[in-house]
Amino acid sequence: MNRVLRRSAINKENRAKLKIVHTLGVRSFQRARALLKNSKSDEISAVLLYKKTHTNKDGMWTSEDARENFEKMEALQLQYESEGKSYTEVEIFAEVLGMKAGYVRGLGRSVRSVGSSSSVSSVDLSRKLEEARLQIEEMRARQLEYEALLVKWLDMEETMREHLQMMEEQQ
Repeated sequence: MNRVLRRSAINKENRAKLKIVHTLGVRSFQRARALLKNSKSDEISAVLLYKKTHTNKDGMWTSEDARENFEKMEALQLQYESEGKSYTEVEIFAEVLGMKAGYVRGLGRSVRSVGSSSSVSSVDLSRKLEEARLQIEEMRARQLEYEALLVKWLDMEETMREHLQMMEEQQ
């Protein structure tokens, strides 16, 4: 029993050191995300999830640091949008909250960090998807150019046939 009390005291000390606490209790971030997701889009933004998990029922922030982090995330989103930069919410979280041992803080262990080598991150997949979309657009544009050239070539070929036929008739 003494060992349990000692472990409890250590855990109490460690919790007291936390600057930012969430309001989920034992619920995981992924479970909270599933409960809070929008019924229309079947998703919840990571920044909104952060706000919902770091404010109490009255809308008060659990700490001043949590509020400041949220404001930094919103400011960073606005900055990226005004500069026309593409970004993912995971990148914003990683920049504001930092990363820890293969996951992004504030999003739970199932969201891998941008630099995680242990698995393919959603950031990498999003970038690859965007690159593939751009390549498809470029290929479609080239295909339209080729089709236009083919039509011109066929028209020229038809004109040449007509000219050859006219020349043969004149001889």
